[in-house]
Amino acid sequence: MNALEMFGALLKSPLELMKLARGLSAQELERVVPEKAAASLAALTKVYAEPVVFSRKQADCVKGIEENEHSLDTLEVIESLAQRVAGHSKKWQLRQGLCREKGTPSEIKELGLKLVKALRKPRTVPVGVSVRRYTDQTWSMRVNGPAALIAELYDPIKDADDPASALHQAVTGGEAVRTVLRPVVTIPLDAADKVIDGTGDETVLLCSDGVERTSTEVAKLALDEEWGFALIHPVEGPVDLVRSKRFANDKQRILAKVENPTCPWDNCHKPADECEVHHIIPWQLGGHTSSRNLTTCCAYHNGVNDDDPNAPPSRGRLERINGRIRRVYRAP
Repeated sequence: MNALEMFGALLKSPLELMKLARGLSAQELERVVPEKAAASLAALTKVYAEPVVFSRKQADCVKGIEENEHSLDTLEVIESLAQRVAGHSKKWQLRQGLCREKGTPSEIKELGLKLVKALRKPRTVPVGVSVRRYTDQTWSMRVNGPAALIAELYDPIKDADDPASALHQAVTGGEAVRTVLRPVVTIPLDAADKVIDGTGDETVLLCSDGVERTSTEVAKLALDEEWGFALIHPVEGPVDLVRSKRFANDKQRILAKVENPTCPWDNCHKPADECEVHHIIPWQLGGHTSSRNLTTCCAYHNGVNDDDPNAPPSRGRLERINGRIRRVYRAP
């Protein structure tokens, strides 16, 4: 093999060249190759032949280069396209996609331009709001929306000592906002004599929106006409007629929320307003649609509940024990 053939072979096998160039700077490579070629080889070596954070993606690219017999020219095309994409992850995504494809440098470039266009599309963030609830009755709220609108909401609260109050002030314009209480408020029978007009001993009341309010706080709030207070027997729970239908009626749903203002599964704080109505003894196993056999339960725990008490236990199941709904797990 003469020098020209050796030169051509190396251009067609860039991985061999990069193995030789590993650890050498562009200046060091200039001693044996022209300046422009040295800079290009040093850059490619750093990407494909030296340790990187995205090692799996790098290994996938190397495999694609070998299988598709990509030349040095092709890798230079791929790298020039990668520089048009922001972010290391997207750069490696582009490299992976192109290294896996067969084709000449011009064909790879044509394909790469389409991929660059797709990767440069702005990330779309779903518009909406989510709330994270903590056990100490401290909540956090995340709101997604157009940047300009969020910036307007953020500006008056970013330096505030109490951001929640500052946001409330900004949204309401400083005017008092009368809250209409729609969730069901649970009053245990043994505490009913304390809940009069917001005076006397304080009683902490659970509401089906997941918020704990004192009797004084509830007394100061306006109640929606369709909702109000409900009493729960501390042992028997809510009492209602047995229904012949599987689905609970509105009254039974309300009573279920009253009894369990949050999902009764261990350490689950999903408000009853966002829960499903769960049959403690499953309908398909003969359980009635009665208030005593119903409880609130979030969609996730409703799905993992061991409905059949005679089946091998997996995650445990909700049962009524001494009038209260609890998760019970029995070892096999």
